[in-house]
Amino acid sequence: MVVSSILLAPTTVKIDVNAINSAVRTNVESVLNLEVNHYSKFKELGFYKEEYNKGLNNRNALLRFQSEHNLTVDGMIGPEVKGATLRRIIEEKYEYTDLVENPASNYYWITVNKTKRILTLYKGKEVLEKYPIAQGKEPSLTPEGKFTIVRKTVNPSWSYKGKSAKGGAANNPLGKRWIGISYGGGGVYGVHGNSAPYSIGTNVSLGCIRMINSDVEELFEIIPNNIPIWIGTNSKLKSWGVSQESYFKTSL
Repeated sequence: MVVSSILLAPTTVKIDVNAINSAVRTNVESVLNLEVNHYSKFKELGFYKEEYNKGLNNRNALLRFQSEHNLTVDGMIGPEVKGATLRRIIEEKYEYTDLVENPASNYYWITVNKTKRILTLYKGKEVLEKYPIAQGKEPSLTPEGKFTIVRKTVNPSWSYKGKSAKGGAANNPLGKRWIGISYGGGGVYGVHGNSAPYSIGTNVSLGCIRMINSDVEELFEIIPNNIPIWIGTNSKLKSWGVSQESYFKTSL
């Protein structure tokens, strides 16, 4: 595929289209060294949302771009992000790279990829949404296995070691949504919002799965109780018949 002409934003330099095409054909490293205003591209693709200050909004856009393309969610613009961004510029059509041989359900179901820090919502074999997450500060803290969503709560209250926060309060570490999993009975481990937005894309929690607040509120509205949620490493998910290959690694 050949690129015609690209201008990402009025403040960015015009990309040398011939150089991109030549690099794509001959050397991936050359592509990665080309100048791109990544945040302008993320905004153009719809990942930027007016939720916080510009810096945090840009970071969340990057996190969402990473999760959407099965890149490791870490908030860093490294080679995979650069390569995936340029691939989105070059290619006319985008398709998810997930391959599901063994769906947990023909209806809604969820995976959490602990290697990449990505929560994926499927319907049968089809990807519906991908979200960036934070998870346990130690790998063992976030449980692995095939579980079920058993509880959904709006404005959950929180308490831990003598500290507490009311439901819906700005300082509540659970945010405004709780999606409890069967491991622990639905009230111990779950998917929830946060009061520390820069924690998304890191290993920081006591075992729960944190999401950007607007993302978990969106997910909360889509899914019902009693749907499967599979939590595991990239290799574990693959052994269960769910491949989430990097968009960058399947490119060119």
